[in-house]
Amino acid sequence: MESGAEDAPSARRPTLASSWEATCGALARSLHVARDDLGARDSDPEEPLAPPAPGQDLVILKRSLSSQDGNPCFLDLRCDPNGGEEIVSVGVLSSARNMEVYLGEEYCGTSRGKNVCDVLDNSEHEIIFYKKYLKLESSTLACKIKGQG
Repeated sequence: MESGAEDAPSARRPTLASSWEATCGALARSLHVARDDLGARDSDPEEPLAPPAPGQDLVILKRSLSSQDGNPCFLDLRCDPNGGEEIVSVGVLSSARNMEVYLGEEYCGTSRGKNVCDVLDNSEHEIIFYKKYLKLESSTLACKIKGQG
């Protein structure tokens, strides 16, 4: 994982790291944790995946210049084993159309993205955002998320 792309360790807060470099924005601040409380079970699990507000800073991940072989971007999500939290589902809003989720090296599932909005970046290039969501069959302390296309 790229240095500087990982959230500073803190008790009871999941960490997020990327195999690509965060060249703009703070990856750790883009992580939204939703609690699975009794009252929240009826809420929409995809609700936090709202399109970015106008002028909102986006997190931009770029492949390392030393990597010439087209390695895909992986996000590594981890919970503190002593923190009492586990991952039960994963939602991503990004320019990748699809995501694959892995528990360790084992493939867990794929989510096909739904187009939610188009925005212009600082260079006036259009970025299409896709919302992806996957409920895991069983909870876990860590998973890898692979963005595709």
